[in-house]
Amino acid sequence: MIPLHSLLLYCGIYAAAIATPGPGIFAIIARALGGGFRSTIPAVLGNTLGDLILMSLSAFGLAVVARQMGGLFLVVKLAGAAYLIWLGYKSWTAPAVAANGQTSQGRGFWSQLALTLGNPKAIVMFVAILPTAIDLSRLTPGGYLQLCICTLVLIPGIEFLYAALADRARLFLAGPVARRRMNKGAGAIMMGAGVGVVVS
Repeated sequence: MIPLHSLLLYCGIYAAAIATPGPGIFAIIARALGGGFRSTIPAVLGNTLGDLILMSLSAFGLAVVARQMGGLFLVVKLAGAAYLIWLGYKSWTAPAVAANGQTSQGRGFWSQLALTLGNPKAIVMFVAILPTAIDLSRLTPGGYLQLCICTLVLIPGIEFLYAALADRARLFLAGPVARRRMNKGAGAIMMGAGVGVVVS
């Protein structure tokens, strides 16, 4: 098992990294503004799985392999960025009466998974920060389970809070003019997140 002080240190750093707005959070906010809270559920699950994969790579000593696969991570990153920009364009050009962000549940999941796996912040978090907070040479199956639980609690907890706040704001913006502005705002956020992924 991981010592309590090490686990708390890791959870604190991890929670701060999740809560710091980046491409993943901006994508969740844009989805909530466009399609409501429920439209963010597949996306949050995609982010969660992506972090579980990256954490597992790091925890099992495969961080070096992940670093060596720079070309693969670049492809995943660019694909996620392109999808975000495309969604942003669709939101920007959506009619005022249409709820934007109405993508299939599967596409929302897979686009966020790709975005997470190609997000440099997430990679740095697990490749560099995890080993400094947790002694991975002594990681037991119980300790790995603790890390998985942290991921399964912190990501949905923080990202669903962002989604709920964005959804609440959406309810106050129901008129056609407000809806048009909201579509354009959500589109700009989504496209900005995609551009942020490309340049990061």
